[in-house]
Amino acid sequence: MKKINITILSIFLATQLFTACNSDKKSADESDSKVSADTEISSNNSSVPMNYIVNATPDSVLLGKQSEALVKVGEMKVVELVDEEGKSTGAELTVNLSITNKSSLDKKLYFTIEASNARLELDNGVSLPSSRSEGNTSPEAESTSEAIWKFTLPANTKPAKLNFFFDGTRVGVVLSKKD
Repeated sequence: MKKINITILSIFLATQLFTACNSDKKSADESDSKVSADTEISSNNSSVPMNYIVNATPDSVLLGKQSEALVKVGEMKVVELVDEEGKSTGAELTVNLSITNKSSLDKKLYFTIEASNARLELDNGVSLPSSRSEGNTSPEAESTSEAIWKFTLPANTKPAKLNFFFDGTRVGVVLSKKD
C-alpha cells in the first residue's frame, strides 16, 4: 500500500512539475513576443529624442587675470526634443565641466565660475545663458571640482561656441557635432 501511495504521489508531483514548466515556457514565449512588439512600436514612434555628442576645441581654457582657473570641458550631449508629430520643439545641451583652482596653498585664491558667467552661442548667432547648473564651481586651492551645466536650445538650432567670462577675461571654445 505504501508503495502504491508513493508511486501515485510521484506521478502527481511529476505531472505538476511538467505542467508548471510548460506554463512558464509559454509565459516566457508570450512575454518575448510582447517585448518584440513593444520594441517595434517604439522604434516607429517619431517622438523619440535624437541624441548626439558635441566636441569642444580646445577642450580646456585658462581664466582669470592670473590664469588661476582651469576649466576643462568634458562630455557634452545634446538631446533633441520632438512632439508627437515629429516636429522639433528644441533641445537640451548638457555640459560636464572640471574646474581646477591653480593657485597655491600659500596664495589661497578663491573663486566661483558660475553658470551665469557663461554664454552658449548658437549657429544663428544668438547667445543663451545656462538654464540650470549642478555641482561645485568653487574649488579650493590646488584642487578640482566637477559641475554640470544645462542649456535649453530653441528648435532647429545647434550649439556653435561656449564663452566663459571670469575676472575680466573672456575665453571661448568652438563646439562641433562629433562624427
